[in-house]
Amino acid sequence: MSYALNLDLPELEWVQLLHAERAKGKSVSQIARECDMARPSVSMLLNGTYPAQSLDLVTRKHGAKVVQMYRDQVLCPYLHKGIATEECQAFATMPMSTSSPEKLRHWGACRRCAQNPVTPGGKANV
Repeated sequence: MSYALNLDLPELEWVQLLHAERAKGKSVSQIARECDMARPSVSMLLNGTYPAQSLDLVTRKHGAKVVQMYRDQVLCPYLHKGIATEECQAFATMPMSTSSPEKLRHWGACRRCAQNPVTPGGKANV
C-alpha cells in the first residue's frame, strides 16, 4: 500500500505559473508543448504527484524557461523566485557587500549563477 506524503511545503513559483495557465483553459498537452516538457511530467506537476527527489532536477531544467515564458522574468536560483531582468542586472553589477552576511551570500551566489547577465555566456544577457 502506498501513502502520499503531504509536507505542506509551499509550491514552487514556476509550478504555480503552470497552474495559472491551466486555469486559463489551456490543456496539459498545450502547456507541455509550450514549455518543451513531457506531457506526463506537466500532468504530475499539476497534480502534485511529481517525485520529490526529481523536483530539483526538473526545476533546474525547466523552471527558468517557464518563468521567462509566462512572466517575462528571470528565475533567480538564490531567491527562489522570478525577478525582473533589470533587477537581475542590478544584483549582478552590485559591488560586494561586507555589511550584511545575507547580501554577501547573495552576491557570491550571483557571481556563480549561469543566468548572471554580466558573466560571459550568461542566459539573461540584456
